[in-house]
Amino acid sequence: MITEQRYNEVQPINLPENGQYSFKGGSSLIQFQIPASPTLLLTKTLKLNGKLRLNRSTSTFSNPVFPNNNAVKTGAAYGLRLNERVGVSGLFENITISALGSGGQTLESLTKPGSLFSVTNPLQNNQANFDGYMCGKDPVLASREKQSATDCNTEVNFSIPLEVAILQAVETLPLGNNGLRGMEINLQLTADSNALICSEADKNDVFYSLHNLTCCYDLLHFDPDTQAELDRPKSGSFEFNSWNHQYNILNSNSSTLTLNLGTKNTLSVINSTIPASHVNNVEKDGYSTDRFKNQTGGVFNTTAKLNKYIVGKSGRRMPVDFEVVTKTQAGQNRPEVERIELLKESMNVEESARTLISVNTENGLKTKRDADGKEVASLKSTVSVEAQDKPIFAIGQNEDSLTQVGRDFSDGTFTLLVESDLDGQSANAIHTYSLSKHKLVYSPQGISVTS
Repeated sequence: MITEQRYNEVQPINLPENGQYSFKGGSSLIQFQIPASPTLLLTKTLKLNGKLRLNRSTSTFSNPVFPNNNAVKTGAAYGLRLNERVGVSGLFENITISALGSGGQTLESLTKPGSLFSVTNPLQNNQANFDGYMCGKDPVLASREKQSATDCNTEVNFSIPLEVAILQAVETLPLGNNGLRGMEINLQLTADSNALICSEADKNDVFYSLHNLTCCYDLLHFDPDTQAELDRPKSGSFEFNSWNHQYNILNSNSSTLTLNLGTKNTLSVINSTIPASHVNNVEKDGYSTDRFKNQTGGVFNTTAKLNKYIVGKSGRRMPVDFEVVTKTQAGQNRPEVERIELLKESMNVEESARTLISVNTENGLKTKRDADGKEVASLKSTVSVEAQDKPIFAIGQNEDSLTQVGRDFSDGTFTLLVESDLDGQSANAIHTYSLSKHKLVYSPQGISVTS
C-alpha cells in the first residue's frame, strides 16, 4: 500500500567551489545521485533546477554582464541568445542515466540532445504550449526567437524536465534491490560556440554559466510490509526506451547512409540536417532545422531541394515501401506533405494539432502577427499561426506503428537513400536518432540491460 508521496531535492555530488558550472570555466560535468531505497521514482516529477546566465566577454562571477537583445535595456544593443525551440537543454552535449547497481549500468546516453529536441519539441508542442506551459519551466523557450532572446537579457531561473526517453516512456522506476538500486544522472555541458548564437565583435569570448543547480523528484513510499517485500532481493525485469545518436556527412546529390543501429526493438528513426560548418560556430544557430544548403564562397546561402528519399533495412524498403518523392513540392515551395506526415508519425503525433508545423512555418510565409505582436498581412484573415516562419525539416518514420514492438536491426542495417540538389561541394551534417526499447533484468546477483 502507498502511504505517501514525498518531495526530494539533491545537490550535485561534484559541486564546484563557487557553485558555478560552465564549459569555459572547466566545470563542464554535472553529477547527481539518487540513493537506493525501497521506493518508486515518479519519472515525470524529476526536474533540473537552477539559474542561467548568458555572459558577455567582460562578465565575472560577482559582476555579470548580460546581453541587450532587441535593445530593450538602456545602452547599445548586444545580441547573444540560445535557440528558442531548445532552450536550456541546448547547453548539454550528453545526458546519461545510469543505475547504481552492478557498478553503474548505463540505461541511456543521449548525445547531442539539442539537435534532437529542436525537432521533437516543435513536433509535440504548438505556439500556446511554447509561450505558456513550456516557458513557465524554461523561460528561454518560445515560439519566436525575439521573445526568447529578450529573456536572455538577465539571469533566469529554470526548472526543466530531462527529456530523455527512459523518463518519458515509463511512469515509475523502482530504486530498490528489485530495480535500479539507485540512479546516477550525468550532464556533460557542450561548448559555448555550439550552444550560443552571437555575431558581436567579442563573440569568441562570450560564455554561459549555470548556478545553484539542484535535482528534484517525488518518491512513492509504502507501508512496512510492502517496503520489506520490495527490499527482499528477487528476480524480475521491466522495459524502458532510450535514444541513440549517430553523426554523418552528406555532400553529393545522391547519398546513401548505411548505419548499424544494433537494436532489436527499434521504434522510430529521425534524421535532421545542418551545414557542417554551422556546428560549433558561434555565429550560426547550431540547432537550426532548416533544409539542405549549398554554399558559395564558404557561405551556405542556397537551399538544396530534397527531391526524394527511401528508407529501409539492409536496402529493402521498410516500413515505407515506396519512394517519398518531394521534388515538385520543394520546387514550387509547397509543403512536402508525405515527408511531414511520416515525420509526425515518428513521434506518434500524426493526428495532433499541438504542433508548430504549418503551411506558414514550413514555407516561410508571413504569420498573422510579427515578432512584436503587431498584425501583418496574411494569405487569409482567418490564419492565426503565430509561430516564427522557420521550418522543422527532418526525415523520420515510425518503424512499427502497428504493434509498437519495434523493428529488429540487430541482424541488418538501417539505410537511407537521399536524392537532392546538393552540389558535391557543400558538406551537410546529418544527425540520426533512433528510439528503441530495452529490458532491464534484475536478480540477487545484480542487474543487466538487453537491447
